[in-house]
Amino acid sequence: MSTRSNEPPFWGLFGFGGMVIAFAFPALLICMIIAGLSDGHSTFHITEIMSHWWGAAALFLIIFGAAFHGVHRILYSLHDLKFHTTLVHKIILYGLAVCISLAALAALVYNYIQHL
Repeated sequence: MSTRSNEPPFWGLFGFGGMVIAFAFPALLICMIIAGLSDGHSTFHITEIMSHWWGAAALFLIIFGAAFHGVHRILYSLHDLKFHTTLVHKIILYGLAVCISLAALAALVYNYIQHL
């Protein structure tokens, strides 16, 4: 009798994070560079993006995806380097990604509430 694996959700989060890093980070970086190179009268501020629910949600998804992608990559890089990883290592690393995501969510919600 075969047992079900819990790996597909983690590989899905890894893939989601990779897509976020591939598409969202460059676009966000380009917007910030353009705003930084403007004459100083630019209306683009990251806090303005976070003051709208869609901007806060997009930034949360970027941080969430990047955190899980990075943690998954670290875990499997350790495996490729022949470091034996146990369930405790997985719990610690994925717990770190959850903590990063929750901290980002709390900061974004706090900022959103401040701008209401």
